[in-house]
Amino acid sequence: MKKKIFMTLVAAAMAATVFTACGGGEAAPAPAAEEAAEETEEVAEAEAEETEEVEAEAEETEEVEEEAAEGEEEVASDISYVDGFYANDGTKDFMIAFYESSDGDVAYVNDGENEAFAEYTVEEDTTDDGTAYLLVTVGGLKLGYIEDGDDIYLVDDEGSVYAAARLSEEEAEELHSIVTQ
Repeated sequence: MKKKIFMTLVAAAMAATVFTACGGGEAAPAPAAEEAAEETEEVAEAEAEETEEVEAEAEETEEVEEEAAEGEEEVASDISYVDGFYANDGTKDFMIAFYESSDGDVAYVNDGENEAFAEYTVEEDTTDDGTAYLLVTVGGLKLGYIEDGDDIYLVDDEGSVYAAARLSEEEAEELHSIVTQ
């Protein structure tokens, strides 16, 4: 676009030079050439203003997008994985994962039929045979767990006990994506 404006100015200047040089005497500038030059300047100014406006809008949009991305990163980086357990009774998957954040501790529970992700409470309970375990309540869901050395067990809401495995953060994320499908 700038090349077109420049070329128009050059053409107008050349036209003025030709008219002046060919006349042999003092010639008045050609009105058409002056008008063309003025119009070219006006067009160039209008395009420059338009370009400035577009660039300002683009910068503003970019700033808003960067702020939104930073906010998402802060939220994502604010939550950190603590621990998690998984069991399967042959028909249902059971999973519990604990997270920390600046807003409080939260847990994800999947009891094989329902799931919840929220702040949680922990209380002590016992199985029918008297084995103590920790009962975690997340939303309306309850799932217990027993840690006996390296052995881990999950306890469902009916008191059934299942051998479980400790989950790394990556395993918890992968299982969560599988269980929620």
